[in-house]
Amino acid sequence: MLHSIAASAVGLMCLTHVAVAETQRHPVNCSTAEGDLRAIAAEKKHAEDQQVESVVSILPAGALLGLVTGTENKRLKMLSGDYIKQLDARAAEIRSTCNVN
Repeated sequence: MLHSIAASAVGLMCLTHVAVAETQRHPVNCSTAEGDLRAIAAEKKHAEDQQVESVVSILPAGALLGLVTGTENKRLKMLSGDYIKQLDARAAEIRSTCNVN
């Protein structure tokens, strides 16, 4: 019993850490701008591919798992297109700040 409580506490701390990390943005670093733009483009492609899978995760079993693991908001953002818009905005910010086309 004590072991399961400790494991649950550790799991909740990890989920809280991930949630905080997702809200913090790194400043634009022009020395890595081109690589960052490539990474954003790859992530955008991946996110577009995952939109179809996100539909499945909204179904009852997937939704329950999302509630337990704390991923339901991320999946809903991907499904709505907000995540892709955020990627586009970040790419535009990098291009503007670093004068990269």
